[in-house]
Amino acid sequence: MTNREIIIEIDKVTSGKKNVISFERKGNQIDRAPLKLKKQSVSSKYKYSHHFDKDDLQKIHQVFPSIYPHPYDYEIEAWGERMKKAFRELIETGQFDKTYDLEDGPVTVKYVWVTK
Repeated sequence: MTNREIIIEIDKVTSGKKNVISFERKGNQIDRAPLKLKKQSVSSKYKYSHHFDKDDLQKIHQVFPSIYPHPYDYEIEAWGERMKKAFRELIETGQFDKTYDLEDGPVTVKYVWVTK
Protein backbone atom coordinates (compact mmCIF):
# COMPACT_ATOMS: atom_id res chain seq x y z
CA MET A 1 0.00 0.00 0.00
CA THR A 2 1.14 3.50 -0.70
CA ASN A 3 1.37 6.20 1.90
CA ARG A 4 -1.21 8.89 1.21
CA GLU A 5 -0.53 12.48 2.23
CA ILE A 6 -2.86 15.23 3.42
CA ILE A 7 -1.54 18.78 3.59
CA ILE A 8 -3.29 21.25 5.88
CA GLU A 9 -2.32 24.89 5.43
CA ILE A 10 -2.54 27.16 8.47
CA ASP A 11 -1.96 30.90 8.63
CA LYS A 12 -3.27 31.73 12.10
CA VAL A 13 -3.59 30.18 15.56
CA THR A 14 -6.25 31.71 17.78
CA SER A 15 -7.20 31.46 21.43
CA GLY A 16 -10.78 32.46 22.15
CA LYS A 17 -10.55 31.85 25.87
CA LYS A 18 -8.44 30.16 28.51
CA ASN A 19 -7.59 26.61 27.40
CA VAL A 20 -9.09 26.95 23.92
CA ILE A 21 -7.03 26.87 20.70
CA SER A 22 -8.15 27.01 17.06
CA PHE A 23 -6.42 27.02 13.68
CA GLU A 24 -7.41 29.12 10.69
CA ARG A 25 -6.70 29.54 7.01
CA LYS A 26 -7.75 32.69 5.17
CA GLY A 27 -9.93 33.84 8.07
CA ASN A 28 -11.87 30.59 8.41
CA GLN A 29 -11.52 27.89 11.01
CA ILE A 30 -10.15 24.68 9.52
CA ASP A 31 -12.65 21.82 9.66
CA ARG A 32 -10.81 18.95 8.00
CA ALA A 33 -9.70 15.73 9.65
CA PRO A 34 -7.79 15.53 11.87
CA LEU A 35 -8.49 19.21 12.66
CA LYS A 36 -12.25 18.71 12.89
CA LEU A 37 -14.01 21.42 14.87
CA LYS A 38 -15.56 20.66 18.23
CA LYS A 39 -18.82 22.47 18.86
CA GLN A 40 -18.34 23.05 22.59
CA SER A 41 -16.12 22.17 25.53
CA VAL A 42 -17.26 21.14 28.97
CA SER A 43 -13.75 21.16 30.47
CA SER A 44 -13.04 24.69 29.23
CA LYS A 45 -16.60 25.99 29.61
CA TYR A 46 -16.62 27.20 26.01
CA LYS A 47 -19.66 27.00 23.74
CA TYR A 48 -18.12 28.03 20.42
CA SER A 49 -16.35 25.97 17.79
CA HIS A 50 -12.67 25.23 18.44
CA HIS A 51 -10.03 22.54 17.92
CA PHE A 52 -8.34 21.96 21.26
CA ASP A 53 -9.56 22.45 24.80
CA LYS A 54 -8.00 21.81 28.21
CA ASP A 55 -8.26 18.00 27.90
CA ASP A 56 -6.60 18.05 24.47
CA LEU A 57 -3.85 20.39 25.64
CA GLN A 58 -3.04 18.04 28.53
CA LYS A 59 -2.64 15.14 26.07
CA ILE A 60 -0.57 17.19 23.62
CA HIS A 61 1.67 18.32 26.50
CA GLN A 62 2.78 14.72 27.05
CA VAL A 63 4.36 14.72 23.58
CA PHE A 64 5.16 18.43 23.19
CA PRO A 65 6.09 20.08 26.53
CA SER A 66 5.84 23.57 24.99
CA ILE A 67 2.04 23.10 24.79
CA TYR A 68 0.15 23.11 28.08
CA PRO A 69 -3.16 24.13 29.65
CA HIS A 70 -3.39 27.53 31.29
CA PRO A 71 -1.47 27.22 34.59
CA TYR A 72 -3.39 29.99 36.40
CA ASP A 73 -0.21 31.86 37.34
CA TYR A 74 -0.08 33.53 33.89
CA GLU A 75 -2.45 36.09 32.52
CA ILE A 76 -4.70 34.55 29.89
CA GLU A 77 -3.38 36.81 27.12
CA ALA A 78 0.26 35.92 27.89
CA TRP A 79 -0.57 32.19 27.95
CA GLY A 80 -2.48 32.52 24.65
CA GLU A 81 0.46 34.24 22.96
CA ARG A 82 2.85 31.54 24.21
CA MET A 83 0.59 28.78 22.87
CA LYS A 84 0.17 30.48 19.49
CA LYS A 85 3.94 30.81 19.19
CA ALA A 86 4.56 27.22 20.33
CA PHE A 87 2.02 25.76 17.88
CA ARG A 88 3.42 27.85 15.03
CA GLU A 89 6.93 26.59 15.80
CA LEU A 90 5.74 22.95 15.86
CA ILE A 91 4.03 23.47 12.50
CA GLU A 92 6.94 25.32 10.87
CA THR A 93 9.48 22.71 11.96
CA GLY A 94 7.31 19.76 10.91
CA GLN A 95 7.15 18.35 14.43
CA PHE A 96 3.35 18.45 14.42
CA ASP A 97 3.13 16.24 11.31
CA LYS A 98 1.86 12.74 11.99
CA THR A 99 1.33 9.45 10.17
CA TYR A 100 -1.85 7.55 10.97
CA ASP A 101 -2.20 3.84 10.30
CA LEU A 102 -5.70 3.37 8.93
CA GLU A 103 -7.37 0.20 7.67
CA ASP A 104 -6.70 1.11 4.04
CA GLY A 105 -3.07 2.09 4.66
CA PRO A 106 -0.97 4.83 6.22
CA VAL A 107 -1.90 8.50 5.85
CA THR A 108 0.59 11.24 6.61
CA VAL A 109 -0.82 14.58 7.67
CA LYS A 110 1.52 17.51 7.09
CA TYR A 111 0.79 20.90 8.52
CA VAL A 112 2.22 23.84 6.60
CA TRP A 113 2.46 27.38 7.95
CA VAL A 114 1.72 29.84 5.18
CA THR A 115 2.00 33.58 5.17
CA LYS A 116 -1.14 35.34 4.09
